[in-house]
Amino acid sequence: MGHTLLIIILTGLAATATMDLGSLVGMLLGIPGKGPRLNGFDSIGRWILYFFKGRFTHTNLKEEPALRGEAPFGIVCHYTIGTVLTLFYLEASAVLGIHTGVLSALVYGLLTNIFPWFIMFPAEGYGMLGRKAPAGAHLWRTSLWAHFFFGVGIAIWTAILKPM
Repeated sequence: MGHTLLIIILTGLAATATMDLGSLVGMLLGIPGKGPRLNGFDSIGRWILYFFKGRFTHTNLKEEPALRGEAPFGIVCHYTIGTVLTLFYLEASAVLGIHTGVLSALVYGLLTNIFPWFIMFPAEGYGMLGRKAPAGAHLWRTSLWAHFFFGVGIAIWTAILKPM
């Protein structure tokens, strides 16, 4: 059990790193557009750290005062969330008898956009799908791109590491 859990954790970390690499490529290609950068480790960290202050929603998260350690905390949260979502994918696939292949991983990766589009972006003050974000930010497109690569990462690293 311990070895399997370690492989699952490594799969989740590697899938999340693949997502981040895909996001970096997207930035270099101009996928997010030329508007302000609204999402990143600092934003994730700031949003979650404000939970500890009793603030779950914001008018505009970027206008909130920065919190100490928000970027490193955001990295830890991001990779933890990616690992938990990977674990959920693997467990759900096993329970439902779904093959953990490229198609199921890509579909799952794209479905994980539900969280930023309908929970995180609205709570940060950017509305569903990030529609209230400043012009040029293209949050929905940036998220779609990144989560596609999360699915790619799950497919690649599940095939290589064979966690289940």
